[in-house]
Amino acid sequence: MAPSAAEPSDVDSPRNPPTAEELSEALKIDVYDREGKTKSLGELTKGQRTVLVFIRHFWCLNCQAYVRCISESIPPSKLPPNTQILVIGCGSYQPIDTYATNSSSKYPIYTDPTLRLHKLFQFKSNLAEGKAGDEQRDYMRDAGSTMSRIFGGIKGALGNLQHVNSVGPKALNGGEVVLSADGECEYMYRMQNTVDHTNISELAKMIGAEYTPVSSEEKQ
Repeated sequence: MAPSAAEPSDVDSPRNPPTAEELSEALKIDVYDREGKTKSLGELTKGQRTVLVFIRHFWCLNCQAYVRCISESIPPSKLPPNTQILVIGCGSYQPIDTYATNSSSKYPIYTDPTLRLHKLFQFKSNLAEGKAGDEQRDYMRDAGSTMSRIFGGIKGALGNLQHVNSVGPKALNGGEVVLSADGECEYMYRMQNTVDHTNISELAKMIGAEYTPVSSEEKQ
């Protein structure tokens, strides 16, 4: 249950849900699909339990790993009835097709170039990769070293320079929002750094989806 509109959400708490007023406003915001067509977030989520995965910029390999692992670990066929997963970017719509290919996404990708959703949900901006001793997220266990991901990102960027001004802010992080079929916020998590999406195993358990481990560590 979201807090009342009279109680502002606490940006310092990564899990504090949006207020009823913030959520109502968010559902009115238009997002773009791969063809540049728009629908309001409310239209896309109406009547279905929905996991919204807010990614970082379209060149972020960390988030590509997250979308890839979600697609492998919780494919659409393993979702409970009346449940969907939507990916939401923060750039223009033009890079969506390339991103879908690079991330092997099995889920629809939309984007909000106005960043209104990100502001309403109070997602953080930073370029930190986390602190020493932080628990590594499950989707990052086979993602390679920091340097290999940096060089991979540079290589990907050089191959898609036509999108240089369309991928979204480089420092803006995202997070996860789970909405019930009647539009209530069941779960909220704001990334605290660039490798801080919700563990996929945790997400699967939360929504009652069948989970298939993908990292070599989990398979052992």
